[in-house]
Amino acid sequence: MKFSQFISKYKFPCLLGVALRIGYSLWLGVIWLVVDKYFPLTSKALWENYFNLTRSASLISRSIIDVWLRWDAVHYMNIAAFGYKGVGAGDTVFFPFYPYLVGGLAKLTTINVTLMGILVSTIATIIALICFYDLVLILFKDENLAKRSTLLLGLYPTAFFLFAPFTDALFLLLAIASILMMVKKSPILAGVFACFAGLTRPQGILLILPMMVLYFQTHLVDKKYFNWREILALIITPLGFCGYSIWRNTIGLAGIFQSLRDYSNVKFQDPITTIIKAVIFIIQKPTYIQVTELISVLFFLVILVWMFTRPEFRQHIAIMLYSAATWLLIATKTTIIGTPLQSSNRYVLQIFFAFVGMTFLVNKLPKKMINFVPTILLFLSLVSSMLFALWVFIG
Repeated sequence: MKFSQFISKYKFPCLLGVALRIGYSLWLGVIWLVVDKYFPLTSKALWENYFNLTRSASLISRSIIDVWLRWDAVHYMNIAAFGYKGVGAGDTVFFPFYPYLVGGLAKLTTINVTLMGILVSTIATIIALICFYDLVLILFKDENLAKRSTLLLGLYPTAFFLFAPFTDALFLLLAIASILMMVKKSPILAGVFACFAGLTRPQGILLILPMMVLYFQTHLVDKKYFNWREILALIITPLGFCGYSIWRNTIGLAGIFQSLRDYSNVKFQDPITTIIKAVIFIIQKPTYIQVTELISVLFFLVILVWMFTRPEFRQHIAIMLYSAATWLLIATKTTIIGTPLQSSNRYVLQIFFAFVGMTFLVNKLPKKMINFVPTILLFLSLVSSMLFALWVFIG
């Protein structure tokens, strides 16, 4: 495909990604220009917020770069700058591909490590939107559906995390690219993308599920179960997750799930118990964060259940099962100290196929409401990103 043809075909997701990048940068930049003078400058405050990273010297740099350095991003950028040896044992719960990619590129180009993290996430987001658009187009042959699904994904209230130095964008890209390659019958590429997804986040291991389902779907008909490319892909897929787990063991670190319990206060329980606890938390002390976390989990559950009732989605059962498994992982993971569904309003972005179902439902609304939905999502995105910039834990 020629470059001009590529731009013509994927103009919408490209423009959406660039527009969101510019828009969020301007929005958070203006916010930080106003509040910077109120930020505490004591050495203790700087350490608690940035650890070994140095705060930018100029107000402009702080408004463009540092404003994105929040919560998990601080851990990732410290790993990117100093490696696992330069951070605490608790930071090893963060998987290596994203921070090491950012750190390597930062050293190669001498670009500020946080700025490089922002650039990597931005590029990953734009490519992820292109891949998602392409996936919907291939599966449903509907350009309007592809555009609207991509728009809803890009405007979701926590989608600004895709432009921050978090793993969200890179993992989303790798997961969508892996499934896109499965659909396009390129199993080895699908396995490579899945492998790197497993090096980016532990849930990357879930990509083995749609690969296995598609494998058996294909060969239950032709009975030709030995296809070396597909078998190689099945072998490659878990190597990222398993390789990092083995490396941890060789240097004397606890297993990843033990480390999550020890350092992140994470445990796993059935989703019903988690949701009930979340409801109790809200009744006792309702907050914006807790309410949005619960709404996100329940909303995506309803979307997925509805999608399973529809033949147009059931025919893509491999992707549906991956989506359901991702939801289950989100709903079963809980924190002992934080909120029961902590960060779920961000994690649901990884259930990307649900945005197609969401678009089907939105298209059933009256025409005026259809156009109003993106406005509502954009407003909630601006509120959520503002809280993020002000160091409020939003995901």
